[in-house]
Amino acid sequence: MTGFVDRQRATHLMQRAGIAALVLCAPEAFHYATGASIGPAGLFRRAGAGFVVIPARQDLPIGVVVADFNAAQLRTAAPEMVVRSHPIWIESAPVETGPAGLAERIEAGLASLDRAPDFSRPATFDLAGSVRQLQAMLIDFGLERATLGLDLDFIPAADLAAIQALLPDCPGADGSPVLDRLRAVKSQREIDLLQQGIILSEAGLERLQVDAMAGMRQGDLVALYRQGVATAAAGLSHPVITAEYVTLGARAKGADARAVAGDPLKCDMVCTVGGYASDMSRNFTFGPPPADQAELHAIAERAFEDGLAELVPGNTLAHVHRVATESLARQGLRSYRRGHFGHGVGQSVFSEQWPFIAADSDIAIEAGMVLAFEIPLYIDGLASFNLEDQFLITPDGPVVMNRLPRRLEVIG
Repeated sequence: MTGFVDRQRATHLMQRAGIAALVLCAPEAFHYATGASIGPAGLFRRAGAGFVVIPARQDLPIGVVVADFNAAQLRTAAPEMVVRSHPIWIESAPVETGPAGLAERIEAGLASLDRAPDFSRPATFDLAGSVRQLQAMLIDFGLERATLGLDLDFIPAADLAAIQALLPDCPGADGSPVLDRLRAVKSQREIDLLQQGIILSEAGLERLQVDAMAGMRQGDLVALYRQGVATAAAGLSHPVITAEYVTLGARAKGADARAVAGDPLKCDMVCTVGGYASDMSRNFTFGPPPADQAELHAIAERAFEDGLAELVPGNTLAHVHRVATESLARQGLRSYRRGHFGHGVGQSVFSEQWPFIAADSDIAIEAGMVLAFEIPLYIDGLASFNLEDQFLITPDGPVVMNRLPRRLEVIG
């Protein structure tokens, strides 16, 4: 198992930022860099559960500081990485078969670990102990006085102060923008995971479209989607998780309210495969849509096509946002303001991640990005519609990952 880091791109970005290495500790960043889980210590979402060192020098390996509970597994999965470990609260011991009693053999196994006589385990994990292992690794790499790019979007303020005190000779810089730019361009394995998520999500929406009926509750509709995803995912080796952002009715109904004829239904669905969250949205009506609902969706479709035409390498995301906004204005929605019309997708704690298709984004679109482009029109008293597809950006322009039509579909 290896991570998803493009070392050549990482070197370029770090050199441009003036840092000698990225030092990452967010659980999501750890997985991105190693392909492995940071382990149970990461559940506390504090700095020090693990660290990954990505040097700008490509002749140096990626270094990892991880809990002793996970170290052997990581060494096996990523033999090209340098791995150091620190103790966490979980105790384990090797044991061999033999004539001695079980307790005696367990004690012999613990003795074989060659731990110091005063060894003890922390209640969770010890940040200082983890940083000491990080410091030793930096010395081994010749980076003991280097400028380090830390993922400050994640590190709590209290932990940052402790890290800086423990590494007084290493100036710290904000490495989060470098990490964001690095992750924005996807490897083929990442693209494959994001494509698989769309395939599964569309299978779920097809199941919903076929079996949805008036009288069903919102939870029943979500259950249909999940059943379709689960059927399509049977046999996959990657874990699959879904999140559903569903709006039923002209005004959002409660979860127990039942669908009736004329109700619009927005299905903004996230399907996460192997930690990578795909994002798409389709819209339905129970029975033929009233004229206003049909017109609202047509406005979204036209704005979508106008914005999509500009989703090409070299254009800025602000330009795409401006084109979509101007399209809505030409259709009469002159005062409609939307903070973003889409975003990057990948591995994070939320399906929406940097970069955003926003008015203030000077980010240029690059080949290799995967972007979710959307036109959300939430009109209280009429419908909440969101038209959203996921696109792989190629040198020749965007390639849609979806196959379902974008039209307003009649169900029930």
